[in-house]
Amino acid sequence: MTTSTPKKFAVLLKPRPSQPALDRAAQYARMNSDFEIVAVRVINEYAETDDKDQIKVKEEAEFERIRRSYSIDNISFKLIFNHDVAEGFIKECSEGGYDLAIISANKRNAIKDLFISNIDSTIMRKSEVPVLVVREAAGESVLGGAVVLAIDFLEVAHSKKLDEYLFKSASSFAQSFDGELHVANCIVPHNAGTMRGNISESRIVGGGIASPQDVTNQLAEEFSKKHGVPLDHVHVLQGRVDEEIPRLCKKLNARMVCMGTTPRSSFFGSVNSSASELVLDQIHGDVFIVNAATLK
Repeated sequence: MTTSTPKKFAVLLKPRPSQPALDRAAQYARMNSDFEIVAVRVINEYAETDDKDQIKVKEEAEFERIRRSYSIDNISFKLIFNHDVAEGFIKECSEGGYDLAIISANKRNAIKDLFISNIDSTIMRKSEVPVLVVREAAGESVLGGAVVLAIDFLEVAHSKKLDEYLFKSASSFAQSFDGELHVANCIVPHNAGTMRGNISESRIVGGGIASPQDVTNQLAEEFSKKHGVPLDHVHVLQGRVDEEIPRLCKKLNARMVCMGTTPRSSFFGSVNSSASELVLDQIHGDVFIVNAATLK
């Protein structure tokens, strides 16, 4: 994976007319003609005796109809036959030299439904390339708008390597959109100070040497100085994660949130993590996800 602006996108097509992920990819392609967009259609309902060539002709004709509606040339089509949609898409992303996978969030009442969905959940958790989850593409094509980098400085499984990757990616997105980069960390008071609330392995916090607020402020200031982010663009929030992160995004008119997932991630620790589901459910922009386990 690269840490610069992605150049080759794999877009998972949905088996329905509405294609938010492809809409977003097309917007990127209009901004930069060097971007290569590959629309990936995974056929999972088929029998081995089916005429795959006939299916391919039909799907290619349908894609050509869709492609013409975007009026751009740098979009191609890839048809894959796999009974497991997520597996087929992840394999294509891994072997096809892609920089970014783009998927559409399911249009349901709660983000929990998105996480329960085997396809989307599996892609977000197992993809070897970063994943961009698009909720709604409409209204986000204009330039401007903040890009929020969500980091839990006190997380037990905190990865500085992941921080660096996310910072470079978020900075690149912000530059492309002519927007501002903001960094956010949320302290949950009733959970002793971290987004996840687990500080048992922290000698600094657990030993009572300093308060979580003091430690977080110090780490946030160090991050600000190291990366040249204005201190007023680094936000140490206090309260519920599912309320404070979306509130900040609304205040900043954020078009994207960049975050990482680790084995003990605050946002993606488990399917049943209600905070993570509620955070994403209330964010109206895109969500850029990088799995720390895939960083080389």
